[in-house]
Amino acid sequence: MHQSQYEARQHERDGAIVYELSDARHKAVSEIMPEAGNNAISYSWRDIQVLSPPPNAAAFKADLGARTLYGTPILFPPNRIKGGTYIFNGNRYQLPINEPPHHHLHGELLRRAWSVTDYGASNEHGAYVTGRFELAAHADIMDYFPHKLTFDVTHRLYEGRLLMEATISNHGKQLAPFAFGLHPYFHLPPEKETSVQLTVPAREEWPVTNEAFVTGLPSRSALAEKLNDGEGISLRDYQELGCSLVTLADGERVSRIYMKESGYRIAYETDRSFPFLVLFKPDWSSAFSLEPYTYVTDAFNLPYDAGLTGSRGIEPGEVVQLRTAMWVELLGNGD
Repeated sequence: MHQSQYEARQHERDGAIVYELSDARHKAVSEIMPEAGNNAISYSWRDIQVLSPPPNAAAFKADLGARTLYGTPILFPPNRIKGGTYIFNGNRYQLPINEPPHHHLHGELLRRAWSVTDYGASNEHGAYVTGRFELAAHADIMDYFPHKLTFDVTHRLYEGRLLMEATISNHGKQLAPFAFGLHPYFHLPPEKETSVQLTVPAREEWPVTNEAFVTGLPSRSALAEKLNDGEGISLRDYQELGCSLVTLADGERVSRIYMKESGYRIAYETDRSFPFLVLFKPDWSSAFSLEPYTYVTDAFNLPYDAGLTGSRGIEPGEVVQLRTAMWVELLGNGD
């Protein structure tokens, strides 16, 4: 009997339950923590660290504030909502002010435990684990967001790549506001690389504050142009705690972070369900975040056309599917 190159196993690390996905042929490993927001906390390929993991899994589980700082937090809604309030389809929503004193930040999915509905491994499907979060099971969330949405998110290691496959279903009877995003922190080798470059297939840049609130309409800016050229922008020069918001171009949506001295680049692909990307540089770890969003920050409160901002709802019975993939590419002499 041919042995699978893949393995999925549940184990305990630092006192926390972790699901480890491995691909022996490509020497790739990823760890997922369903009880800490179904976060893909780590991913490595041939000993190259791709995602920036939390220093300690148990501390990460216990500290809700740390849930936004490492791995791949799942956001619903992504980024900030001014005052925690907005009007959608004639209804006013008041979300908790979880970033005092003024804003709601990133939602509750990353702060809650998810249930595991399936995990396993095969040569056909790779190594995978599926986490589920049902809003209807959380009365405190339903009090301010009364919509029976179910989130099924599968993390899959296949052919050396880490895939994220999300399915969101509306089991309720009303149109629900919909805004989904991810916050992966890509590891940058500290000190070793004097130059780290980023390219993004950006079409336009939105003017934003340092809290990522939109202040005007998007344009073909110098940053958008630079992100598209062969060299990209320097992440060593990018301001810590600085952020940018871009609309992605049509066609292939693959962003790349180049570590030329180490001879590799990280590739991150987002599907057409994510029209927007936030760039963000933390000051607490050697990392850079590329955050795919279905809408621009606080879109429900903006005066612009929904087709431009991504503001939308999810109909009763509707199912929304989203997908991302990340992997490592070795560089040749011409790259």
